[in-house]
Amino acid sequence: MDILLKIFMILILFFFIYMWNRFIIKNIIKLLIGFHKKYNTNNLNKQPIKFVVENEKNIYKLASGFYWLGVVIISIGILTDE
Repeated sequence: MDILLKIFMILILFFFIYMWNRFIIKNIIKLLIGFHKKYNTNNLNKQPIKFVVENEKNIYKLASGFYWLGVVIISIGILTDE
C-alpha cells in the first residue's frame, strides 16, 4: 500500500507541474513579449529584447524543462524514501 501512495503523490506532482507549465509559464512569457511589442516597439531591434522576442519558444522550453527536471528529482526522492 505504501508504494501506491508514493505513485499517487508522484502523479499529483506531475499533474500540477504540467498545469503550471501549460498555463502559468506560457502566459508569463506571452505577457512579457506582448508588453514589449505593444509599449516598447522602438526598442524591439535592440538587445536583450530582440533576443527574448526571437527566442520565445526556446525560453519556454528551457523554463518548462527546468520544472520537469525538478519533478524528476523530487520523484526519485519520493520513491527512494523509506
